[in-house]
Formats: sequence, structure tokens, C-alpha cells
Amino acid sequence: MHPAFCTFTCHFYEPLLDEDITKYLLTSEQLCRVMPSAFDSEKARRQAFEAIFGSLDMKLQSHVEFYISPKVSQVSAVVESGGTTDVVKTINYGGGHLALILEEFKVESTGDAYMRICRSYEVLCGDAKNESLLKFGNPTFLLCILGPYLMVCGAVKRENVHVEPLTPLLPMFPGFGTEGRVMQLAHCLRALKEGTDKLREFWQDVGIIKDANEMVTADSLPEPYLVSGCPDNGLLRFDDWRGTFESRMRDRNDSNRHPNFLAKIRKGDECEKQVVVKFVYNYSGTYGTAVHEYLHSIGLAPALYLVKPLHRGLVMVVMEYLRPEDGTGGWVELDKFEGSLNTKEHVVREKLEIIIKRLQKQKMVHADLRPTNIMIKVDGKGDMMIDENEPILSVVDFDWAGRAGEVCYQPLLNPNVPWPTGAKAYKEIGQDDDRVLLDNWWGAFVEVKTAK
Repeated sequence: MHPAFCTFTCHFYEPLLDEDITKYLLTSEQLCRVMPSAFDSEKARRQAFEAIFGSLDMKLQSHVEFYISPKVSQVSAVVESGGTTDVVKTINYGGGHLALILEEFKVESTGDAYMRICRSYEVLCGDAKNESLLKFGNPTFLLCILGPYLMVCGAVKRENVHVEPLTPLLPMFPGFGTEGRVMQLAHCLRALKEGTDKLREFWQDVGIIKDANEMVTADSLPEPYLVSGCPDNGLLRFDDWRGTFESRMRDRNDSNRHPNFLAKIRKGDECEKQVVVKFVYNYSGTYGTAVHEYLHSIGLAPALYLVKPLHRGLVMVVMEYLRPEDGTGGWVELDKFEGSLNTKEHVVREKLEIIIKRLQKQKMVHADLRPTNIMIKVDGKGDMMIDENEPILSVVDFDWAGRAGEVCYQPLLNPNVPWPTGAKAYKEIGQDDDRVLLDNWWGAFVEVKTAK
């Protein structure tokens, strides 16, 4: 599932925050009052929906009854045969208009809005005008409006078109109070707003959108993570542990990093522990719990306290905090190690080989063994600490880890990483992929580090 669709799913199933209630509920109430009306045509229903939906101000351009030309497209593709879709909502980029949302309207008895919009999306991706859009899957939200019912889907284009319903069929009828249909629809509207914001971030991160002003950001604690176990009162509760969130570790808009938070937890009368609370999208179906716990058991990974699925695609992970170097010693990522490898190059490589051999013996893979996911312990001077002729290392980020041949690569692989030959979205991760990846980045990395 694309990260934008995961964002949508998380927001759809989460309670609205107080400041969001008025805007989304008002829009939802209006839709539930108006959409059940008897309209003379699909066009009239579409006009009513768009007039109300537009109040959310999602900063998208609407193209009504948009014709996708077989020769010249203003969205993102040209196709062998043209077609018309009811509404396309786009943002500008260097090559024209970039579609974030397609909408299809049908009167109850006149056809299948789902099949029609799937076809519209397929036509949109038919013969790319800008190949880079299809290279990244051209993720798009699809809105199916069948009479007074709404369903939201997520679509991506790989070798084939993949369309996944993200919501059930939502009735746009008046309800009693804010706990029924009106609230459910409000969840959907809020989720769609957050999902399209995530798409903006995605297209900027991959270099399609150049203007940072296209993005919509938020400085507060990300709403998807205000869930049971991580409520908005800052308390962290799981099993017998009790604690509080302290701060955010990384900017939520850094797409190369999952949202991480610092927290302190305590069990009974035990001493307080500082931990990292990390939220990840589990592309392979589960966090690499077994691999993480195995490496921790042999002193090569931080302690793991909790792995909790929250909603489809989202997992909360609580683990030991490896305190960063602060002048008295601590941990640093291998790629941020400021010292020179020089005499330590071989011992670091040997230690990494040991880790890989241990994993292979267990038929396990880490799948993302890169300098950013390898921590080294340093002393107060920033020098690498050596214990019994071996550097003290710890492996982190087990998001893709698991049994070799069972776990798969994520949908979007960073093109700047020298992945093993043949690595691609959803392909099984092989037993030797950890070593191949290490071989691919090690030479260039050592050249930079030994030059210091």
C-alpha cells in the first residue's frame, strides 16, 4: 500500500481532533442533507457535490468532464484512445497538471462507478507523457459516487493497474447525532485531505514538484499516531509499562524517516527507561520482530518492548533508546561517524559479516543493512570503541526484516540506494541480499570515511 493510502486509512479510522470537528462535520452534514435528493442528471448531482466538497479548500484545481486526449494530455498521460472522466483534481508541476484525485458520478441505476473510474485511471496511465510519473506508480485517489453513496479507493500503476478500496460504501444520508453516518463521512473527508497532503509530500520528495509551497505541513503531533497506546494526552500505556511522551525526534515531513518520538516508561518500582516510539508502515505484513529480538539476544540490537499493530498498514514499535554521543560517549549512525575508519575499516567489515552470517544461519534477512541503520558506540572523544578487537555495533530499523524468501521489498525503493540486482517492489528478499547490499555500498563508503 502506498504511504499516502496508509495515511488515509489511519485518519479514516481515528477520532477527529477538536479543531477539525467543525470544518469536516459541517461539510459532512451538508453532503448528507443534499446528496439524497432526487437530481435530474449525474451532472446536477456532481455540481451539488463539488459545491459542498470545495468548501474544504484542498488547494486542488478541478477539471470538469475532463477529456484525456490520445495525442495531447494536460494531466499526466496520453493514451491510444481518448476518454472522459467526470472530475480530475490536480496540482501544477513542470510538465503540466498532476492528478491527485479522480471522481466518477453515477445515478444508482445507470452503471458501476467503480468499474468506470478504474477504467478512467487505466486510460490516464495508458501511454505516459512524463515517464517519471509511472516510474513512481502514479498514485491517485479515486472517488466513486453512486447516487447518495461514496467510496474512496487508492490506485497505483506498476506492471498492471492496482485499485484497492480504502473505505466501505458510505451512505450520505442524514443521521442522528455525530456518532453515525455524518461522523463517518467526516472521518473520510479529513482522511482524504491528509492523504492528498501526503501525495504532495511524496511528489516533492521524488523531485516531480519543485516548489516547496505546494506542500501542506503540520507542526503538531501527527494525528494518525494519536491512537490507543499513544493518546493525545501524551500518556503511553502497554502491558505493565506506564510512561509519557517527551518529544518528537525527527521532522514528520522528512519522508526518509518514519515518525519517531522519545518517551520514558516505567514498570512498577523499576527504574525509568528512555525509549524510542516509532510508527512504521508494515509493507511486508509485519514488523521484523523475530529478527530484532534475535539480534538483541546476541547483543547486536536495542531491546524491543512492544510491537503493536494499530490499523491496517500501521505499527507502533517501542524500543530501547541508544543515547547519542554528547561529549561523554554514546551512539552514532555509521554514516554520521565523524572519525576516520582507516585502521578500523577491516574490523567493522568483519563485524558486519558476522551479523550477516548469524542471520543467514537463522534463515533471516534484515533487508536494509545500510550505514543509516547501523549504530556504533563512541567514546567521549568521538572515537570508535573497541571491545575484544571488535567494534561495538547495534543494528536498527527492522521494518522489512523477516524470513528470507517470505518478506518482500517495499513498494517504493529509494533509487539512490545500490539495491541488489533484481530488487523491486513486492519481490521476495533473498537469503544473500544483505551481503549483496553491503558489498554494493561498502567500497564508496570506505573511500569517503578513510579520506578524513
